[in-house]
Amino acid sequence: MTTEIPQNLWEPFCERLNDWHRGAVSIRWVQPGGAEQVVAENAPLQKLVFQKRDNTCSDMMIVETGPPDERPRQHEIIEPFSIILKKNGESGRYNQLDILAETGKTEIHFAPGLDSRILAKLAA
Repeated sequence: MTTEIPQNLWEPFCERLNDWHRGAVSIRWVQPGGAEQVVAENAPLQKLVFQKRDNTCSDMMIVETGPPDERPRQHEIIEPFSIILKKNGESGRYNQLDILAETGKTEIHFAPGLDSRILAKLAA
């Protein structure tokens, strides 16, 4: 099951993600040509930031991972156009976030998954 997050909720979703998720993430980046790169493997999520730009620059998302006492590893996502949460059928939790962008697809896998009630909290 998938749920697309409306663009007007991207910023609050990113701001609240740190409160909702206290586990590890694994991040895979699939570039437009199909090449794949592991960005992070079972690393703590420090933050996910959405930066809305004016007409002269592209919107951007930045994912920061790593232990809280170390400098984070950053992954930049330029000009995102779709954010999709994927639910694990067995647990009912969201275990993957796909961010589709001009720079390809970034897959963020959560361990443990996100509670399925987060969307209701986001809309509130």
